[in-house]
Amino acid sequence: MKLGYDRGVLLPNMDEARHLKRKASYYVIHDGKLFKRGLTTTLLKCLNNQQIDYIMRELHEGICGLYTRGRSLDTKAVRVGYYWPTLKAEALDFIRRYRRCQEFAYVPHTPPNNLHSLSSHWPLAMWGMDILGPLPKVLGAVKYLLVAIDYFTKWIEARPLREIMANEVEKFT
Repeated sequence: MKLGYDRGVLLPNMDEARHLKRKASYYVIHDGKLFKRGLTTTLLKCLNNQQIDYIMRELHEGICGLYTRGRSLDTKAVRVGYYWPTLKAEALDFIRRYRRCQEFAYVPHTPPNNLHSLSSHWPLAMWGMDILGPLPKVLGAVKYLLVAIDYFTKWIEARPLREIMANEVEKFT
């Protein structure tokens, strides 16, 4: 068979013909079905568009599914024995379109603005205070923790409180 001809079709140039012949060597037809040969995998069944959507949903949410992300979804498809040329791109697109994956997707918790440090020019000039609680029940009926920090030295003071009262906070300072 002359390179460049395939069932009577002449390819425009010889480089394209060689490239197509090399690509075709990775595929085999068995019992009327197309399979892709891999170097380290078994024969992978090639799917059409209708089958792709069903397989993606089944691998993602069906009996095989664990709601995986895009990269692991495409490797799972190959591991199970399926292939199509746009596998990686379609797996990522499927995850992007899937509503439940978007609801629980990783959202970076970075602040919308730059952080500004609060600092004081001398010790004990500026304090920050916070109340933590209610805490789990312990002996002494202490429910809350009053915490103060000096912005200059970063010194922390803490005091347990039974209840939150203004006079208790005033006594702390």
